[in-house]
Amino acid sequence: MVANRRGVTDEVPDSLTAIEECYKRGWTDGLPVVPPTSDRVAEMLDHVGLSPEQVLGEVPVRRRVLTAEQAAANTVMAGCLPEYFPVVLAAMEALFQYDANCIHESACTTNSASALLLVNGPIRSQIGLNCTDDLFSPGNRANTTIGRAVRLILINVFEQRPGILDRGCMGSLTKHGVCFGEDEEHSPWPPLHVARGFDPQDSTVPVATVQDPEMVCNRYGTTPESVMDAVAEVMASHGMATFGYRWFWVVGHWHSDILARHGWDRPEMQKYVWEKAWRSRAHLKRLGAIIGDPTPEDESTRVYAASSPEDILIMKAGGDSGSYSEVIMNYSGVLATTVPIRTPNR
Repeated sequence: MVANRRGVTDEVPDSLTAIEECYKRGWTDGLPVVPPTSDRVAEMLDHVGLSPEQVLGEVPVRRRVLTAEQAAANTVMAGCLPEYFPVVLAAMEALFQYDANCIHESACTTNSASALLLVNGPIRSQIGLNCTDDLFSPGNRANTTIGRAVRLILINVFEQRPGILDRGCMGSLTKHGVCFGEDEEHSPWPPLHVARGFDPQDSTVPVATVQDPEMVCNRYGTTPESVMDAVAEVMASHGMATFGYRWFWVVGHWHSDILARHGWDRPEMQKYVWEKAWRSRAHLKRLGAIIGDPTPEDESTRVYAASSPEDILIMKAGGDSGSYSEVIMNYSGVLATTVPIRTPNR
């Protein structure tokens, strides 16, 4: 049986037919989905104690609401286990909390923004979330399916379909879903959620709309300044058309080690990188990133990649196999918004 949009179940002869039926109904992201049978959806709802008709949020500009049943069905289709569902619910709560209309607006933007989820706290180990090797690669069920569940909700509930309400010009690989955890156990700095005012035992998820990650390679650098100079250079280049926003700097193991050994803390790193990540206004005008012709004053006017040092969010994650970091620009819609993850036992 497959539940349809009216809450009625339709009989199908076997699982493969059910998967093909989901394709016919346009419920997929291009990959096969787990058929949202009534018992699977009920199990998801029972895990968090929600009734099917409970409204989780509304996007006024679209005149659409998200119900618990819709969220559960899409979470099932993504391949999530029930214990992943609280993370999906928290991610949607963060999107609604920031500005519900941005759920629509971030899809309409032509620069192909997508949702990023960063998980902190005990729930990471409870659900087996990957925080280290091959962090942004497929292979881990929790990371892949949680990010995918949010994407399927946006597609199936809010019609964020390519060429319809998703108006991305070139698209983005991040639209498959980006979900990862901070490597708190090996971090030289307090976890990001603690730095943002939460208790270490809280499980949280900051959600943001982002553009494609950019790798920072600092293979032959031997000083913390060389690491941060490389990060600033990538930020300034990556953000040429969209300066003055928020950034995630995912610090790889080797980079965090060299920074920590020389005593650099998060505020000092933020300030250093912010001061270095800029281009002149004249340079940006020549590239067509800013309208108008360069003036003499533009040559000495700095335009910073981030709005402030505090808008560079720093966390440790990734493997220990090389001297790499990632920077990700938080742009087009939802600036990083952190909410607690409510697990059934709390």
